[in-house]
Amino acid sequence: MIYTLKEFTKLCVDNAMIGKNALFLGSTEKYFKKRYKLVKSKEDIKSIKEILLDERDIPFLKTTKGTSKQVVNTNAVLNLIIDYIRFFYPKSSTFRRISSEGKYRVGVGYIPSSNKGMSDAEGMVNGKFLSLELKIGKDRQQESQKKRQIEVESDGGIYYLCKWVDFEQFQREIQQLIPIC
Repeated sequence: MIYTLKEFTKLCVDNAMIGKNALFLGSTEKYFKKRYKLVKSKEDIKSIKEILLDERDIPFLKTTKGTSKQVVNTNAVLNLIIDYIRFFYPKSSTFRRISSEGKYRVGVGYIPSSNKGMSDAEGMVNGKFLSLELKIGKDRQQESQKKRQIEVESDGGIYYLCKWVDFEQFQREIQQLIPIC
């Protein structure tokens, strides 16, 4: 069965309230709406700050806001994907998000991640290793990610390059790769 985002959210809330799924225990509808807010505003052009003089020649700071546009919230999409897999696939408790971003430390500078090329989420799903790489819009697979794909597939795992269109499309694709038991 294919769910809309609203239907899946209601299903999560209902299961959280009756304690059927420990993953969502005690979560409310407000929690899920925030967790699955798939669109966010992104400032297109940075704010412009300039010092001007008023009529008495006293300087003041004028800030002109940049324009903003609506973009897909990658973190929310990944939360939705992981929650969907862990909800509908009973043997998927090891399926987790993988952090592959470097970190910035004051006084040290940028420290690259040791997880370069790792997928966005990985783990066992119904007895099969699933490595999921999420791409949205014009985002493309990097060389290090292509190497990871070769590693996973040569070891017998499933590498899913999820080119996000919408929630319903994702469900059809994942159910083709790994049928729900």
